[in-house]
Amino acid sequence: MLQFEWLNDKQFRIDGVNFECSIDNYSLKTDPNRIVLLKTREVLENYAAVLSGVAVNNILEFGIFQGGSPAMFALWLGAKVVGIDISDPVPGFDAFCAANPVARQRIRPHYNVSQTDSSKVEAVIRSEFGSDQPDLIIDDASHLYLESRRTFEIAFPFLRPGGWYVVEDWGWAHWPGEQFFTGRSALSVLIMELIMLCASRGDIISEVRVFPAFTFIHKSVRAPDLTGMSLDGLYHARGLELYRTQTQERRFLPHSKARRRIV
Repeated sequence: MLQFEWLNDKQFRIDGVNFECSIDNYSLKTDPNRIVLLKTREVLENYAAVLSGVAVNNILEFGIFQGGSPAMFALWLGAKVVGIDISDPVPGFDAFCAANPVARQRIRPHYNVSQTDSSKVEAVIRSEFGSDQPDLIIDDASHLYLESRRTFEIAFPFLRPGGWYVVEDWGWAHWPGEQFFTGRSALSVLIMELIMLCASRGDIISEVRVFPAFTFIHKSVRAPDLTGMSLDGLYHARGLELYRTQTQERRFLPHSKARRRIV
């Protein structure tokens, strides 16, 4: 595990590669001078705290944007990073992957793949990891409840027992002054479901760590085979009702390529 060389609160370097953190300017593009990363210094320091001492060799990440996160994890942790995104290829990031020897060896982007397309997602996982399993899965894609819920059902079974699953930007519906995804169910509903699953089935989820910007879900080391899992019926609600908007029936449509990123 390499170290972050912070130049200031928004810029850092890993192994000679420059990164720039930007959560308020979505127009920034990765170029030969630096890689754009939609994470703050605080978020990265929290990641470092949780993953300290954890062996992470294989990472699956939903959401590529400008490639900052896959590049950062590959250089920092020395892990193989497989990225999935519904968007088109990112020229600046792809150029970096072609030019940097570490990135060329460890990063595998897959574009034009929806996070809810189970057949394509599973095919990517099987082809990229083979008999291995991801140690870390990160959902930083649509940030929408139904899409993120379905992604969890598809990907969590492939996570190594004892590995971590991360849901980023889970709290957007509760951020003061923000009006993200008006009329859509809050992503925090999924976090509540996973907390109830942790209480109901400790053999599936053994721990949930909630931070303001993301939530870490620890897969139990004694987790059973979860192939084809569905969250419906896995946890005991005991009369607790989770509010979902009427506009979000149980249907899964690929989210727009023009979706707004959050962090």
